[in-house]
Amino acid sequence: MPTREQGGAPRVEIKRIPVGPLSTNCYIVRLEGQERAVVIDPGAAPAKLLKLVSDAGLKIEAIINTHGHPDHIGGNAALREATGAPVYVGEADAHMLEEPDDMFGLLERAGAAGMDLRADIMMKGGDRLKAAGMEFEVLATPGHTPGGVSLYLKDHGVVFTGDTLFNRGVGRTDFAGGDECALMDSIHSVLFLLDGATQVLPGHGLDTSIAAEKEWHSRIGLR
Repeated sequence: MPTREQGGAPRVEIKRIPVGPLSTNCYIVRLEGQERAVVIDPGAAPAKLLKLVSDAGLKIEAIINTHGHPDHIGGNAALREATGAPVYVGEADAHMLEEPDDMFGLLERAGAAGMDLRADIMMKGGDRLKAAGMEFEVLATPGHTPGGVSLYLKDHGVVFTGDTLFNRGVGRTDFAGGDECALMDSIHSVLFLLDGATQVLPGHGLDTSIAAEKEWHSRIGLR
């Protein structure tokens, strides 16, 4: 994925790796030329992710889950053991990592069934997560799950939205803890307040922008 920059900020390099049977987007994020990096949503294929990290000579400083569903957390234990990096999750989703509901067998297929996927650090809206020389603003975006968060790199014009906002789509709310009203409020009252040029990197599918999604939502009357 091309590097991104905004104003005079250093460039950020983002590598998207679809993993697992649901093609969950895992992201490896670092500043250009730096060895320090973070991993967002390592849902599966930890051996593949660790090889990419090793081949690039990276040091992982944080493992961040946008929410607690099995297709986003399956690689937590293996990456933490291999790198020593702490695992982060929204505080209202912490229980989902302690006792995962693997109703579709995603953790089993990822080789993570029975492993310790628990988070080390809980996040809440308004937190500033500093890792690998970057500062992520934690945006509380519940609805898909109660503790879902988006991670905003303001200096670089990028937001990682997990399963809250997709390219011409929104997250499901028919799983346990889902709330359609909360989801739409997260989108319209939180994400859509960001600059329109902000690049949206979702938990599944291709990237988009805040402006493009606002236009699409307005056109189809989704509120």
